[in-house]
Amino acid sequence: MKKRTWLGLAIISLLSLVVEFSMHHDSAHHHWWNDIPAFWISFGFAGCVILILFAKTLGKLFLNKKENYYDVE
Repeated sequence: MKKRTWLGLAIISLLSLVVEFSMHHDSAHHHWWNDIPAFWISFGFAGCVILILFAKTLGKLFLNKKENYYDVE
């Protein structure tokens, strides 16, 4: 199951790269970042990674408790 999941993710990533390079960008809305190949794919991936790391950090700071939290002394 795990091998099929990674294979599926790799296929989806390759397909999105093919679509990125084959699509024509609208010249009316041209910015410097549109000249960078696969910018939006990289931007989305980086945003997801940052969001996950931020959520994990918040979880460790506010949700985790010490092992003896419920022990009455």
